[in-house]
Amino acid sequence: MAAAESGNGRAGGGATEPGTRAGRWRLGCRLVTEAGDEYVVTASLVRRCLAAVDGPTRWGHGLVWSFIDVGRRLHRAQSWVDRGAVSALRAAAAGATGMDARVRAALLEALAGGLPVAPDRLFAEPVRVGAGQDGAGQGGTERVDSERVDSGRGGGGRGEADLVFGEVGAWRAENGGGYRLTLRGEQAGCDLGFAPGPAPGAEGPDDGGGGGPRCAVGGRITVPGGRAAVVVSGEGWYESGTDDGLLAEAPGGGRDIGRRLLTVFLDDGWRVDAGGVEHVEMAARTVTGHRTTLTAHGPDGRAVAARDVRLRPHRPWTSLSTLNRYPTSWEVASDHLRLRLYVTAHFPGQEVRTMLTGHGFLCAAARVSGTRDGRPVTGWAVVTAVPAQRIGDLEEYLGRLQEVTRREVRRLYPDRPSAALTTSLLGGTGASLDGFADTAVHETLVRPVRHLADPGGRGWRAYVCCAAIELLGVRADPYAPLLAAVEVIHSANLAIDDIQDGALHRRGVPAVHRVFGVPATMNAATAAYFALDRVIDEVLPDDDRLRLAVCRTYLRMLRAAHGGQALDLAGHTEEMDAAVASGDARPLLRRLRATHRFKTGVPARAFAELGALAAGAVGARPAAIGAYFEAVGTAYQISDDVLDVLGAAAPHSGGRRKHSGEDLRSGRVTMPLAHCVGRLPADRMSQVWKAVRDGGAPADTVHRAAADIARSGAVQACRQEARTLVDDAWRRLAPLVPDSPAKIMVRSLGRYAALREAEVPAYRADGQDATGRASEEGFGHG
Repeated sequence: MAAAESGNGRAGGGATEPGTRAGRWRLGCRLVTEAGDEYVVTASLVRRCLAAVDGPTRWGHGLVWSFIDVGRRLHRAQSWVDRGAVSALRAAAAGATGMDARVRAALLEALAGGLPVAPDRLFAEPVRVGAGQDGAGQGGTERVDSERVDSGRGGGGRGEADLVFGEVGAWRAENGGGYRLTLRGEQAGCDLGFAPGPAPGAEGPDDGGGGGPRCAVGGRITVPGGRAAVVVSGEGWYESGTDDGLLAEAPGGGRDIGRRLLTVFLDDGWRVDAGGVEHVEMAARTVTGHRTTLTAHGPDGRAVAARDVRLRPHRPWTSLSTLNRYPTSWEVASDHLRLRLYVTAHFPGQEVRTMLTGHGFLCAAARVSGTRDGRPVTGWAVVTAVPAQRIGDLEEYLGRLQEVTRREVRRLYPDRPSAALTTSLLGGTGASLDGFADTAVHETLVRPVRHLADPGGRGWRAYVCCAAIELLGVRADPYAPLLAAVEVIHSANLAIDDIQDGALHRRGVPAVHRVFGVPATMNAATAAYFALDRVIDEVLPDDDRLRLAVCRTYLRMLRAAHGGQALDLAGHTEEMDAAVASGDARPLLRRLRATHRFKTGVPARAFAELGALAAGAVGARPAAIGAYFEAVGTAYQISDDVLDVLGAAAPHSGGRRKHSGEDLRSGRVTMPLAHCVGRLPADRMSQVWKAVRDGGAPADTVHRAAADIARSGAVQACRQEARTLVDDAWRRLAPLVPDSPAKIMVRSLGRYAALREAEVPAYRADGQDATGRASEEGFGHG
């Protein structure tokens, strides 16, 4: 959840100031072993006051810590919450204006039991803030005595500033003016002492971030995979405040807030804190306002605020776990301070996944180079970036995957010909081919597929593959090449489908066969069906049994999809004739359901099962995951039929778009048309079918037919059928996978597949559009 923009305390080890409703303690350090191995440890404890009508104050708490092994490029993180934090997250979701309704419903469903969503864990013991205070780690009450807590400005009350993170660790004041951090995890842990240097001055802006004292740090850490603790030494900082983007309310009104903070330590003794806040309109993801600050702290603690700040992000990386997009390098500059720094993350992928921010945030160890006051400097940094990540529109969220998919498609089907590409496309035969042959192969096998893959579609099929992996608690990033295989295979399906349907356009560009001709399109699309073979070796281990299971799953899908296409090509005209004559649509509906299932549902199932198998799923899980996504794919096709009718039925719907009655115009029998049988009076049903049966109906005829179909109740019947398909499959899958952000999004995707009417103007059964205006009369009304 993005934080509200407030703050009133920056330094010190103390608790929240009296009267504040949220607080956080943040610390970090860079450590080196005697052997020269480098590690970065960070921790952040956040708390938020929960509204209470009567009785004592209630609080919610969350703890996030990261352990970064720089040399081995490993990033380990854990997040812990109490029941109060779960209540705060649930309340924030319930009041999240502007959030996609499908996502909000799935989120509230996941939090309804009062337990955290993985990977967040529940504290087994209370969180305590202030020495001797009784905590409320399970969402109860906590007494906070304003005379016994530190104000957060690095001054008094040190002995009362203890933070006990349940059973996970603690931050305690020690005799002599220092603090001790202890953290205990399955893969890593630490016991570190922080000895603060000069306290920072107060000249910097009061933005709630940065400004804590520079500390000498030493002690022991347990590294992932290590059997014993190792001695380390280094430097770090600690601070407290109220502003970090964790466990705080979003501003509301369809807006969200993104934050970033760079804590930089230079080798000349200076420290630089640079940060920014940006307000984002949720639905369109447009930035409506931003603020950037920079404060430099001298070795003596003197703080100087920059009058001019440039904080420019570079080299973005998209997480396949959260679809959050993060920079991996930053330029930090101020002419006023004669400062120009380049901060570069040691490696991508340094994301912490936690519901405390909505999905996750970046906590990256980075190296620093540049100049200060005209002299070269180097150093190290910790970068925290909490992007605005509330989902205002699910389609926009799924669309974030397109950039990654395009990148992977370019790797599989590159921009330029090469001998290596030709060998790969021709099955690795090792045949000697000259440069002309390389060009010819690229022109005829690659470019036709790229013509359709480059514009991209909605991207939900590629997301299916990622989501199936993430459902099992496995990070999807190493399996990114599968996205290219899914997109290339789907583009091949569309290219062949357009030939068979005589389509002129697809994805906003001319159909592939209109550009490259029918023979080249057919050959390139057929060759693209073998794209998965080129990816398997890259993403799967050397396990013949697993690879055989993947190949069998894929081949079964190809057979089923071709069968579905055969049913679609055969058409359903005669069955529709019989249904209209008899008034019984049941045989027709059975055939339509089979067509949709084989053509759209089974491919979605296969893509999901491929992901599940790659992630190591066994037992009932692969089949249950596959069955759910088969239902999602089938429901998506049903809702596609619905959108086509609603698009044509909408009054004054001029302008070209995908869903505007193309099915009715071509005489294709769809689910809404079939469900219309028995719902319209027999004579009117006969008129509607006769008007569109042979294709080529003019626009006004298509509009009147669509209006009658929409008015009949057929749309509601399709919606109910799609919802039932998805809900039944979900009830079978949900108990088999743990609650997680991926599970929330998979549930949201099912609801989206079954109901996508936001794409066209709303059309009500009473014949009015969303504005309440009456639509034009349909058949039989005049």
